[in-house]
Amino acid sequence: MVDVIALLLRELWLMVIVFLVIVALGTVAIISLKKTYFAGATLFVGVGQEYVYQPRVGTQGNGSPPNASEVAQSEAAILNSLEVKQRVVRAMGVETFHNAPATPIAASRAEASAVQAVGNALKVSVSPESPVIGLSYSSHDPRQAAQVLNTVIDQYLTYRREVFRDRATPAIRSQRAAFEGELEAADRAYEEFLTSNDIGDFATAKAALSQSYQTVFAERLSVQAQQNQAAQRLTTLMAQQARTPAEIALQQDLNVSAQDQILQLRTEREQLLSRYQIDAAPVQEVDARIRRLQAFVETGTSVGAKEVRTGPNPIWVELETNRISTLAERDALSARLAVLNRQMADLTTKQARLTDLESRNATLAGNREVLSQSIREFQLRETQSRADGELVSAGADNVTVIERAQPPLSGRSLKMPLMAALILFAGFTALCAGLLRVFLRRSVLTRSSAERTFGLPVLAVAPSKT
Repeated sequence: MVDVIALLLRELWLMVIVFLVIVALGTVAIISLKKTYFAGATLFVGVGQEYVYQPRVGTQGNGSPPNASEVAQSEAAILNSLEVKQRVVRAMGVETFHNAPATPIAASRAEASAVQAVGNALKVSVSPESPVIGLSYSSHDPRQAAQVLNTVIDQYLTYRREVFRDRATPAIRSQRAAFEGELEAADRAYEEFLTSNDIGDFATAKAALSQSYQTVFAERLSVQAQQNQAAQRLTTLMAQQARTPAEIALQQDLNVSAQDQILQLRTEREQLLSRYQIDAAPVQEVDARIRRLQAFVETGTSVGAKEVRTGPNPIWVELETNRISTLAERDALSARLAVLNRQMADLTTKQARLTDLESRNATLAGNREVLSQSIREFQLRETQSRADGELVSAGADNVTVIERAQPPLSGRSLKMPLMAALILFAGFTALCAGLLRVFLRRSVLTRSSAERTFGLPVLAVAPSKT
């Protein structure tokens, strides 16, 4: 190593010249470099409807939306897409990035080169678990950096609307029209079914028939009970009438002459007392007569029928009237029960007929209901898709530009790091040149190297005469 260092010192001028030449050339190149300006912008990306799974048919099975970082990664991929960069180049013009091409082939190459330049200068950064996307664009012109980055944002917003545009709406519209045609055919078939069977509305007819059956059945039970009641009442009336006489004494005059005589004798006694003493013979005679009449009355045989008038018995007449009315009521209830029995038979026949038609009605009505529900669903989707497209076109988007790019006031220069790297590179190159010069020499330049090379001691060293 000492010999190598000594040999390198002999090649010092070569290394200095190589070092200075490289430093001079590199310094000229570094001085000619321009400052790089970085324009920045920020986007907020929310979870929109386009990230939520919706089945093409039916409303069940909607998936849960992704988290914020997944949405940000997806939107960053759209930002970094080649289509956005091509749109930026076409919107600003190829001459913004390169000189105007003269031929179509040159224009195609220039556009590809401009797209690559935009891709190299554009940086998209996404923070973990954050819905914010950071954008930066580097250029030697601060105004151009801000302009290109704002154009990137505008073209990205336009392109993402095209990416997430609902392309199923025309198919939904055509499918809805097909369902409407099928519904018209189903309606005609159902109307023909109802007309041929003389039914206005199957559900209403069935409900009305069931209600009528219940009403007639309940009335039939009631009439049967009333008929049994009338028959039992008629039997009782006839039994009571058989035990009741048809004629009775309506008026009877009693013979009460003994009581009248007693009153007359008492009146006569009072008159006699006004003229006689109580023990007088006329008074005693009247008292004896009164006592005899009173004893006769007390025997109970003094009162008898003097005159009796007979006629129809009112109770028997009332029983006869009730019997006649009850008999008429029973006959009326029997006739009513017969009518109700015929109505029950008719309703039972109609119910059996509706039961036979129920399966076909359920099939036709189910087809109409399914088609109507499908049409409503497709109409709702079509309306929602159109409204969503109009809202997005009006600016109601889940991507919000938090900060647009502004021309940066200061740029970044790599002159100092490049100068340091240049000096290191020049020193390393000069060292390599010196080592190359040392190892390419064919002569032995030092005493120690000669001793090691030839394996002999060096006794003296003579200076070179050349």
